[in-house]
Amino acid sequence: MSKNYQILALKWRPKHFKDVVGQNHITETLQKAFEKNRIAQAFLFAGPRGVGKTTTARLLAMSLNGSDTPSIDYDADSDAVREIIEGRSMDVVEIDGASNRGIDEIRELRENIKFMPLSGKFKVVIIDEVHMLTVQAFNALLKTLEEPPAHVKFIMATTDIHKVPQTIISRCQRFDFLPMTNTVIKDRLNHILEVESVEIDDTSLELIASKSDGSMRDALGFLDQVLVFSDKKITSQIVTDLLGIVPSEIYFDITNALHNKDGDSLVSVIQKIRDKGYIIEDLLRGLIGHFRNLSLLHYSKGLELAGISPELTKVYKNTSYSWTLKDLVRLSTNLSELYSSIKQFSDQYLVFEMTLIKLLQFDKSIDIESFLKSDVIENTSTQKQIKQSTPKVKSTPKIKSISKVESDKPIEKEEKKVERKSSIISLEDIKESWEKIIKKISKERGSIGVLLEACIIGDFKDGTLEVISYDSNDFSQKLLQDPFVASTINSILGSSFEVKIIVDTNVEKIEEVKEEINQDDIVKLFDGKDFA
Repeated sequence: MSKNYQILALKWRPKHFKDVVGQNHITETLQKAFEKNRIAQAFLFAGPRGVGKTTTARLLAMSLNGSDTPSIDYDADSDAVREIIEGRSMDVVEIDGASNRGIDEIRELRENIKFMPLSGKFKVVIIDEVHMLTVQAFNALLKTLEEPPAHVKFIMATTDIHKVPQTIISRCQRFDFLPMTNTVIKDRLNHILEVESVEIDDTSLELIASKSDGSMRDALGFLDQVLVFSDKKITSQIVTDLLGIVPSEIYFDITNALHNKDGDSLVSVIQKIRDKGYIIEDLLRGLIGHFRNLSLLHYSKGLELAGISPELTKVYKNTSYSWTLKDLVRLSTNLSELYSSIKQFSDQYLVFEMTLIKLLQFDKSIDIESFLKSDVIENTSTQKQIKQSTPKVKSTPKIKSISKVESDKPIEKEEKKVERKSSIISLEDIKESWEKIIKKISKERGSIGVLLEACIIGDFKDGTLEVISYDSNDFSQKLLQDPFVASTINSILGSSFEVKIIVDTNVEKIEEVKEEINQDDIVKLFDGKDFA
């Protein structure tokens, strides 16, 4: 390592607001504040790690003290700015809230800021990770923060805004920093590598950006690590092996095995994961993202939202899974639940493997509305088939003479038999066959059979059988009025009458009266004796 070596995060740290990427809504507002000379007394920067909070705080300090008057057009090579960059400025005080969190440190700070700045225009106080301060320290800071001396500016940064009291937030001008998108990170890394004269492919940039999880500082750290191994040319294979990134092929192998219910292939993938030693948390996070990408395939511009590379986009579009969106959501939900609890397990591989085996047993989701529609269509077609196959007695011409060709005789006898049975059928015949009817309906349509079993037989007159139901639910009535009910009854009884469902919730059900048995009856029955 050379004597003057600097890591990329420090070497490429922005020196002006215009150099900050991914936070335009903040940098443009601050620049306007300096142009209009409307600079607040206290600032609060909130957001995830590695997105530029501390960097922006230092840029703000440079704009305040980098020239004779507050301005964004300062000389980055001037002594005042260099002192701020190197942390040597007596007018810019940086405090780590995690290690200086007590009331004594805040009291000392309050005493120090009473003195005028030595060389700059303002005394700038930067408190990093301010949410780590104690309640007493916040209370001590409160009054000073509300009415600070005119020569003092407070800049506070936090990664957990919810732990900062509202009394502090209300006294600051708050700016929320956003996570870096993969596109912003890739563009920045590509620019840096062009200046550093290093070749890199798009896949490698995509892998580093995804691994950084929205943090520019992490992305630069990973790039530093890769550059140690390869100085002039970076390939996706180097990035994958060096950073332990799970390749997309692993995710596709897992989903292929789950979709095809191929246990042997799933075991092979699990063995490969163990051999490579992938971190289970990273693997789970990537697998959940993979299911997210598969879900986005159901929308016209879904993969654009994911921000993945064109090469990987082609791979996703060539997939031919028959999973519905509900299937994908259900699978990813199970993985998300595992991800939220994986840290509590000592053997994470075991839990992950058993979860995949459980997902292997999942059946495809069924849409209720589509199922009911298909059920009605199937019943209608069945009804048509039954009507076509059932002899129509009324439309059969009367046979005046039985002296016909012998081949017609069996048909004549069958038609006479059906006609006779239809004419003499009675309510008692229906009641005797009712149990058989319910069994047949329950076997073919279980839901209808359960509802019909709770009904009672009403009147039978004028070719119409009344069936009384106690259930007034619209869905239940829709099932009972299915043509399948009437066709099944007529096919068993050999008749052709209509079935009418009547809803009557006031009719009392006839239940079997259970006779109570007392002790004396048992003694008498078994010829026993009472020894009481």
